[in-house]
Amino acid sequence: MKIAISAQDNNPEGAIDQRFGRCKYYVIVETENKEIKSTIAIENQGAIQAHGAGIKSAEQIGQLGIDLVITGDLGPNATTVLKQLGIKSYHAGGNIGNAIKDYLDNKLEEIDKIAAPHSKTNLNQKNANEKIFFPLLNNNGENSEISGHFGHAPFFGIYDVEKKELKVIQNNLNHTDPNKSPIDQIVETINPTIIYATGIGGRALDLIKQKGIKLKTSNYSTVKEVIENLDKLSDQTSNCGH
Repeated sequence: MKIAISAQDNNPEGAIDQRFGRCKYYVIVETENKEIKSTIAIENQGAIQAHGAGIKSAEQIGQLGIDLVITGDLGPNATTVLKQLGIKSYHAGGNIGNAIKDYLDNKLEEIDKIAAPHSKTNLNQKNANEKIFFPLLNNNGENSEISGHFGHAPFFGIYDVEKKELKVIQNNLNHTDPNKSPIDQIVETINPTIIYATGIGGRALDLIKQKGIKLKTSNYSTVKEVIENLDKLSDQTSNCGH
């Protein structure tokens, strides 16, 4: 089995890029009997295209003899080409190594429909493997209130969409670690596919984007309100100045 994962850089243990056609690299993993035999990273030829990136990328994947793709979202052109080539695609986010493990454990859901353009993606049409990370003011289950200060929220919540389960934990991030930023620590321990924030600093915002994790926001004040209105969330693109 030959798997291609859209990646932000050439690190096989790095972050999945949610873009298929415009990702910088593909990490190619060969498996046999559910064991990894080899891993390499190659540049995505579609990333340098002025137009038709998804088509070019899908054609490159076909030429490499790939059996399946793991990525964030697929545009309609890439979806069509991959289907014509008989290459299956699966949705995942966060760390590449974790995504491979999830696929081998049959935990990823196949992308089996023509996707909408990225700017019009509806979260309720996503697969059930989304894990949403929340900064919280208190530990009141789904009635927990969203904190307006991301990094210094007293609690964090992680909501598993498939299981419909919320886990609330204390914020134990180490802001003085010279080797791992708070965002690195969150990805390493929780591996969310979506981070929800109403107020977030510029550095954290940039790191989240670099890791290919979706960053969402809204005016809802509790976890329950957010998970009941996933299709109404907006992309978080501005920082709070911290």
